[in-house]
Amino acid sequence: MFLMESWYVFGWSYEVAEKPVGRVIIEQPIVVWRNVDGQIHAAEDRCPHRHAPLSFGRVEGNHLRCMYHGMTFNEAGQCVDAPLMAEAPKCSIRTYPVVEKDSWIWVWTGAPENADESLIPKAWGIDDPNKPMRSHGIEYDAHYQLIHDNLCDLSHVDFVHETTLKVASGADWSATEPNITASGRSIKYERWFVDAALPSDTSVRVDAWSTYEFVVPGIFILYGARFPAGTAEKCGYQAPEGVTPLFENIEQQAVTPISETKTAYRYATGLIMDAANVTDQVKARMEVVIKTFEEDRQIIEAQQKIWALTDPEMKKQFLPQDKGPTMMRRLMAKLIREQEAR
Repeated sequence: MFLMESWYVFGWSYEVAEKPVGRVIIEQPIVVWRNVDGQIHAAEDRCPHRHAPLSFGRVEGNHLRCMYHGMTFNEAGQCVDAPLMAEAPKCSIRTYPVVEKDSWIWVWTGAPENADESLIPKAWGIDDPNKPMRSHGIEYDAHYQLIHDNLCDLSHVDFVHETTLKVASGADWSATEPNITASGRSIKYERWFVDAALPSDTSVRVDAWSTYEFVVPGIFILYGARFPAGTAEKCGYQAPEGVTPLFENIEQQAVTPISETKTAYRYATGLIMDAANVTDQVKARMEVVIKTFEEDRQIIEAQQKIWALTDPEMKKQFLPQDKGPTMMRRLMAKLIREQEAR
């Protein structure tokens, strides 16, 4: 089951230019396009004539024309023209609230009157020259909740990513318990890694601070920083304040369900530092991240195959690191129940 009343990431802003783009979100075919002024619009990707995808169509000024038999629709979804008809037929397509924010295109899949832009979580964006980031995306043949579980429990870094992300982070993720707190539609994770390695020079020992939020419906926003050894103790093992970091990294990731067994995953990785000296470092970091998420995909898709062969009532062993994934699953279940009760 899906959470309908939510903003989902359709894609990166740069992915929609002159041509319409079609994708599926929670089993709803959606087309996004820009009008002549560059304003973005979203509608169902289904022509009411023969159900051809409008994403194969053409933008004409402020209208979108189906390039199968020529029906044309305005920004409100109303048909305004059809070949061989003096008057356009009285038909329309569903439109969706859509917002561009922090380099992502967000689409509201629930009732339009419930679209609340304040529910869109704050992300880093990929266009700030002082926070240079590189973006990418993949798809999983797996249920979105399995990807949620993966992001809400980073102890797997030590095992799934033993030769990639674990090395790059210089930390022992499975041996360090995070402080986890819930607030509204998000779960926040904070922790120190004492005596970690500095990524740029693993011979240097540092204290590493990591904090991230996982926000409904599947948005992961992370900030990491390395400080001189002893900083964690000086800060009382609380969030660092008034201390200049040696190194800072940022991540933004989005989980977007396509169907019950297919999920889109869009991510960006970057650093906070002088943009003039960062190109090679960000490129190298992205190479590690791409390898990391391919490792995630392999284990999660294999896990999905086993889940499909397993009785849902079969008991699973609970471990301490399951706290975060359990909290997120309960939050999603609560929101879906409230949605069904309306």
